[in-house]
Amino acid sequence: MSYIFRDGIAQTRMYLDEVVQKSWLETEVKREYNFAYQTYVTSVMTAYEDFYLDKTQISLVNGKQEYGVSDGLPNDTFKIRRVELNYDATANPTAFRKALPVNITQIKDKLDGSFYGSGSFPYYYVYGFEDSLVIGVLPKPSKDATNGMNLWYIQKISNLTVPTSPIIIPYPERYANGIALIAAGTLLRKGQQEEVPAARYIAEGKALRMEMQQELEDRISDEAKVISDSIGLDLDFSDPF
Repeated sequence: MSYIFRDGIAQTRMYLDEVVQKSWLETEVKREYNFAYQTYVTSVMTAYEDFYLDKTQISLVNGKQEYGVSDGLPNDTFKIRRVELNYDATANPTAFRKALPVNITQIKDKLDGSFYGSGSFPYYYVYGFEDSLVIGVLPKPSKDATNGMNLWYIQKISNLTVPTSPIIIPYPERYANGIALIAAGTLLRKGQQEEVPAARYIAEGKALRMEMQQELEDRISDEAKVISDSIGLDLDFSDPF
């Protein structure tokens, strides 16, 4: 069973020793929980942003160079990781080519042209953010291509709003407790009620966050961590020369 927003709020109030709203409004608790949650999300992205990697397809339109949210681009796109294009997806649905990213200032000719890039070596450029994000493709399609763009992107993780919203971090059953600790500690500190417990809660929450981040950094464990001889020298250390 996934760990959800309602669980996090209940756990935060448990640390506050306030199961029923009394000193802290529900809006205050939710706000601080979301602040703490976003620090955990940032730690995940720092260590292993592909945890939030997603994929979608966008249809290319004859003569259309730029594609936004209204064309199927996800409005939760935080970062573009990879783009593949297939200008003839109907006739040859497997003929995708990796598109290379290009800065619009690198294009010496007019941007709205069909002479930059090719079917074998397409390019793409990006500008804007979230709802205003736009991906431009070069060259422009010369025909319609249903699902002619494969897009891999890092999702933007929004604040939690409804009680059943899932806590989207690795192993939430193990680490989501830290979010509640930081939120509760921050609330206690702002209320100037329990400075010592507040500092302890925040420290414990940060320690769990660092443990989670370290676990993500060590997620590849194909071989043991050892010092190896990468130069190929004699390993007989008995002879000093």
